[in-house]
Amino acid sequence: MQTPKLEKRPKKHKFHTHEIEDDYQYLEENWQEIVRNPKKLPKKIADYIAAENEYADEYLKDTEEIQKTLWKIHRGRIKEDETSVEIKHKDYFYYSRYRKKDKDLGHYSIACRKYKSMSALEEIIYDGDYEAKGEKYFSCTSALSLNQDKLAIGTDTTGNEEYLMIARDIKTKKILTKQPIKTSGNFFFAKNDWLYYTVLDKERRPFQVKRHTLGDKPSNDITIFTEKDPSFFVSAGLSHDDRFVFIDTSQHDTDEILFFECDEASPKPRLIKKRELDFEYDVSYHPESDSFFILTNKDKAVDYKIMKVSTKNPEVENWENFLEHKPGRLILGIMIIKGWLIRSQRENFDEEIIVTNLNTNEEHKIEFVNEDGCSIGASPAAVDYDSKDWIRVGFSSMKTEARVYDYNCKTKELVLKKKQTIPSGHDNSQYETKKILAKSKDGEVDLPITLLWKKGMMKKDGSNPCIVTHYSMYGMTHSASFSVLRLALVDLGFVSVLVNVRGSSAGGNNYYLKAKKLNKMLTFEDLVSCFDKLIEEKYTSKGNIVISSGSAGAMSNGFLMNNYPEYFKGVCTSVGFLTIILTMVNPKLPLSKIEEEQWGAPLNSKTAFEYIMKYDPYYNVKKQKYPMLYFSNSLTDPRV
Repeated sequence: MQTPKLEKRPKKHKFHTHEIEDDYQYLEENWQEIVRNPKKLPKKIADYIAAENEYADEYLKDTEEIQKTLWKIHRGRIKEDETSVEIKHKDYFYYSRYRKKDKDLGHYSIACRKYKSMSALEEIIYDGDYEAKGEKYFSCTSALSLNQDKLAIGTDTTGNEEYLMIARDIKTKKILTKQPIKTSGNFFFAKNDWLYYTVLDKERRPFQVKRHTLGDKPSNDITIFTEKDPSFFVSAGLSHDDRFVFIDTSQHDTDEILFFECDEASPKPRLIKKRELDFEYDVSYHPESDSFFILTNKDKAVDYKIMKVSTKNPEVENWENFLEHKPGRLILGIMIIKGWLIRSQRENFDEEIIVTNLNTNEEHKIEFVNEDGCSIGASPAAVDYDSKDWIRVGFSSMKTEARVYDYNCKTKELVLKKKQTIPSGHDNSQYETKKILAKSKDGEVDLPITLLWKKGMMKKDGSNPCIVTHYSMYGMTHSASFSVLRLALVDLGFVSVLVNVRGSSAGGNNYYLKAKKLNKMLTFEDLVSCFDKLIEEKYTSKGNIVISSGSAGAMSNGFLMNNYPEYFKGVCTSVGFLTIILTMVNPKLPLSKIEEEQWGAPLNSKTAFEYIMKYDPYYNVKKQKYPMLYFSNSLTDPRV
């Protein structure tokens, strides 16, 4: 079968003293319209995409049987009629469940609740299978009214992440909005008839907060806040006790937060701290002291500290230290219930949950099973504010299936609520997981590598195939959690590897901050150091590695296959960010302005332009032998 060819329409661009050529810029024409309605895609381009898909199917034809086998194995490890752990909210217990798959059923969750007891009759408040009927694509988000009698529902049927929101009565199913309202998918009730929501601008950026009154026309909705800087994205939400509305407008490393009482008829948002470049803060409300607890990097607290301030005088000059900064202890987040502050943190590459008694300031760590590379987390959505000392936490590792616990902050009792069900069976004693450290090429940092293999199949002579998952962008760090998808390959003798290098925050926030802009290539070189460590320790060998990443992580894939193709058997890339320069010099694309603090501003800076051109995957393709490549993309993804 002939390789599909896409028409070239060369176009030259001059930036600073450099001239570059792009053969395919015409593909971006009318992108906003196509994202909203994929049927607007020009026929020539649609035909090319169809030809690429046909080519991929034909190329992989001899793997159809192994594909079917792997698919069967995956399906056998997934409980189709799964039910979540219930969450108590006021007088109801809420949970979701799935039907067993049958034609059009079993693809989407059913939201349910029971009144006062889990032995009560089930009430279905939203049935995803029936709501999605007839749609080729369906995504849904929802919000419950404060008195729990109404549900706001947002649906996206194109994949462009613009949600049409309606509200309806839970019991009667009566629609309470006169017409669907366009939102970014971020919406919530404040009081029973007010719906707050955020709006996308024409470049698909969330930039505005509005309020809708049920029964009124959307054209009468009032605007609460508008962000004028396209490099800031807006979100909004309620405090845990439903008293305050918070508006957060932020870049990746800069925050500005406003608040007002949720029952204000004419809201006048009050600023907590004016935006200041690279000043970060997040706010949680504590009703007993009528104060805000603030997670922040103020005073060069690079790994964050916790401060406290009265809601009456929340200005930054009144903030007081609650928990001092400790370098190397990265605080990932905080949540508050009555009498307790819970923080999740990472130290020495390990994740922990620490519980602080707000009456005595005494603290303790929640103890889980000690495994290399475990993943743990506390869920603030799983408890009411006045939950009487109980929180919901989770645990898993690369070899141990997920467990959900209720934890009593006072007695330290850990109650297992649910263990992930693997219908075909899973014995974690048959697998081995280990964390090793590589050293970066510049000698500055250790790089954590978490491995999983099946006992008896690790040869330690370099012959094991290895699949490496990575990302390490925006400070995001992959937790070494359980995944049924990786087990099928591990059972065949693969070593499954998870790496977090500079660009992530695995080793603290400096890990991330030092691999931005003119230091971005540290991320790529750190990955090579990890591959060298795996080869040196004979877990695998050069040319026996498959790497997998997506979105911005695919930038690393592009650099690696352009510069180190001999390391890899294959490269898997999904919705890849592979045209860095062409994205960053186009201010009309959704992320161009907000991403400048990550990669630099090549439109304005010759230095930034020249540095990005050194690693931009699109402009560094060479005439050389490449590993096997597999790309998957989305037509309506508004980001890449």
